[in-house]
Amino acid sequence: MHRTLRIRVSSCALLVAALFASARAAAQEPQDDVEIEVPPPKDPPLIPSDAPAPAPAPPAPPAPPAPPRGDARGSVSDLSGLPRTTPPAAITEAPQSLVAEGSNYVRPIRRGLTWWGFVQAQYERNQLSEDQLAPGGAPLNLDQFVLRRGRLRVDRGWENAAATLELDATTLNGFRVAPRRLEASILYRDAADDGVTPLVVVTAGITDLPFGAEIGESQRDRVFMERSLGSLALFPSEADIGVKLWGAYRFVNYALAIVNGQPLNVEAFPRDPNAAKDIAGRLGTRAQLSESASLEGGLSFYHGKGFSPGRDPTKDAITWVDDNNNGSAEPHEFQGITGSAALPSQSFSRWALGLDLAVSKRTLLGVSRLGAEAVVASNLDRGLLVSDPILTGSDVRQLALTFSGVQQITSFALVGLRAAYYDPNSDVFEERAGVFHIKDQSFWVVSPVLGFTLAHARFVAQYDFVADRLARDDRGVPTNAKNDQLTLRLQVDL
Repeated sequence: MHRTLRIRVSSCALLVAALFASARAAAQEPQDDVEIEVPPPKDPPLIPSDAPAPAPAPPAPPAPPAPPRGDARGSVSDLSGLPRTTPPAAITEAPQSLVAEGSNYVRPIRRGLTWWGFVQAQYERNQLSEDQLAPGGAPLNLDQFVLRRGRLRVDRGWENAAATLELDATTLNGFRVAPRRLEASILYRDAADDGVTPLVVVTAGITDLPFGAEIGESQRDRVFMERSLGSLALFPSEADIGVKLWGAYRFVNYALAIVNGQPLNVEAFPRDPNAAKDIAGRLGTRAQLSESASLEGGLSFYHGKGFSPGRDPTKDAITWVDDNNNGSAEPHEFQGITGSAALPSQSFSRWALGLDLAVSKRTLLGVSRLGAEAVVASNLDRGLLVSDPILTGSDVRQLALTFSGVQQITSFALVGLRAAYYDPNSDVFEERAGVFHIKDQSFWVVSPVLGFTLAHARFVAQYDFVADRLARDDRGVPTNAKNDQLTLRLQVDL
């Protein structure tokens, strides 16, 4: 019994000690609801009437303005994951885009996430159009509506790296969506801001070729519908797969690329057929002559290896031609065809040299621009009359000339004119009536253009006068084929 009493007394003592400790700890913690008695304010000291007035307090600095509210595209900086000290990604505005500034040779790479795009829908009318089908079932109608380009591009830039993804949709030869540009780049800015082309950039992937002015021109900002005929023949696509070193310093820009050399829009070979790689380069300048005039130009070169696929072997064969249409085989109607040995595939050398020059001047009416470009090449035609010196037995020379002028009429209209000349083969002969003649395969294309522009849209009409020697008259003499074309295009920028 005494033991039980001692246990109860000890338990009570421990309970009292715990309650005392809890009350003491609670008294030391700050309480939000504690009432504090505030003494009344003291009367201010009396100031003599002859005392000078105190100096007024300096005005408080104005509060910083609230950031403007952007549209849906303004949220791209929130997606970049950058700290608040980093400026947000620039938002492109059309038609003066912060990304596509008219030339791929002078192209700033901005930090953050940027995107832009455009849609080009057009109607085409050609004199060669027929409501017929070609052998094989392809339609010969050329009067149609076409989605020429639908582009969407995303750029992501950092201090020393950048990536670009650009997709292209078209219905030109059936509906197709394909990558137009896929670039991975490392760069050195040399303390330059985002609005200046980096000093050194190394780009790998699907990138534009550095040759001439037309290839380097932005397809969104180009006034004329397409590149000239000679440029399209020598370079069917602006892009190729490879690695490129490019950049700019003050008024000088440079670019050097090593590529596969196989145009991306030609389906002859799904990949590069030879191990040799092509090299292309351009050294250019963009100088400000005065406050209203500027000059730009450059020298370009291209050198590589073309590919002749050769020929498969054939066996001897016998054919029957029913000359008298009696349905019976007669001895004189049989003909023998001798088989041929296989021809191995071979590579051949091809090259090109180019010179381009343009001058622009800003007047009260608008911007006036004159440009010219000349290209001499050998065995480089890959889009019109494809060069194959292994098959023909001789090298082929090409010459392409382009002259253009564009006049802006305020900010709502523009007019332009381009004259393009292309000779796909300067050393070809033909025999007519037993006499050899120089075969003229040259093309002249004169293209006047008229356009109306808005802040985010542009409507352009262009008529192409084409002069060539593709047709024959009643005597078999080459004559001009009627293949002029009218194009009406509506472009809206995203």
